[in-house]
Amino acid sequence: MMSKVDAYKRPLPIILTILAVIGWIFAFYEIGANSRLETKLDNQNKAVGTVEKLRSEVSRLKEEASELTTERDTVSSSLSDQQATLEGLQQQVSSVESDLETAKGDLAEAQEQVSPLREEIASFDTDRAQAEQRLANSKQELADIGGRLAEARSAEADLQKQLAVLTEETSRLTQEASEAESRVQDAREAEASSQEAVTAAKTELESLTARLDSVTSEVTDMTERREAMVADIAAAEEQRQSVQAIVTQLSDDVAKRSQHLSEVEKRISEMQSQAKSEDKPEEKPEEKAGATMEPGSYSGGPMAMTLSDDGTFTLRNEEREEEVTGQYKTEAGLLTLSDAKGDVGTTSFPMTCAVSDDKDGVKLEPDGEKPCPLAGLSLQPQQ
Repeated sequence: MMSKVDAYKRPLPIILTILAVIGWIFAFYEIGANSRLETKLDNQNKAVGTVEKLRSEVSRLKEEASELTTERDTVSSSLSDQQATLEGLQQQVSSVESDLETAKGDLAEAQEQVSPLREEIASFDTDRAQAEQRLANSKQELADIGGRLAEARSAEADLQKQLAVLTEETSRLTQEASEAESRVQDAREAEASSQEAVTAAKTELESLTARLDSVTSEVTDMTERREAMVADIAAAEEQRQSVQAIVTQLSDDVAKRSQHLSEVEKRISEMQSQAKSEDKPEEKPEEKAGATMEPGSYSGGPMAMTLSDDGTFTLRNEEREEEVTGQYKTEAGLLTLSDAKGDVGTTSFPMTCAVSDDKDGVKLEPDGEKPCPLAGLSLQPQQ
């Protein structure tokens, strides 16, 4: 009877040891898996970089996913084996429990016969209760391991999704890199075209610079010629003003001499008239009517005069190309020129000249004390 009880007690420590080992194996696996998953999740959350880094990360993730898949298959296989072992152990426990019930009957009989074995049997019951408690704990741990395994599978599915996203992102970045290389090639071609354009522009610039130097030289020559011409014109103008002053002075002298001559002729005429009157009976003298200049064009030698209907005149010296304009008035054989503008010189205005008939035209003469610079000028009407 003692040997049969010992036979029942021997399997229990072995079963408990196996269950404890299984529990620790799953616990270590779960801790390692969780640690690796947390590390991978952190690495995935921090994954930011260039296309090369993403490719390297994708390759590493593929290798780790392959390792996780291998580990999962290994754990699944080990779990299946351990579940089979656990089922065998449960069957053994059931058999042991059945045998234990039988042993209890035998033990009751044996207790009546062998009282010293009661304490050992009581200790056996305590061990059995502890073994049952540990078995229950092991079942709970197995259920927890199953839950964690499901979470690990869910995490693996999430990693597969992230891997697919990273693969798609890698493909997109590869396409963008290809497009960027194409744009860089286009930019290089454009740069080459720009270099050719710059070379052509430099050549054109050199040609334009040479032309600019030539034009600058011509401008310099023309500037020197213009300055020389300005100097010649200034000298000619100074000479013209000098000649004009001389001509004006001569005109004044001629006018004064003409006036003086006219006065002399007038006194001679008066003296002749007095002499005749003394010789002849006294006759009533007739007044000599002066001529009148009508509006129109007149010319005499280098001088040309135009009298307009609006009361304006133009006096021009064709030889010296000088011109004077202003207002005129004719009355009682007199011609008055005023408001003169143009090449006046030193001639004073207004001037009043007497108009007398002359062959084919009129003649301007002094009018008493009033000066007439044009005295002695004969003008013929122009058609």
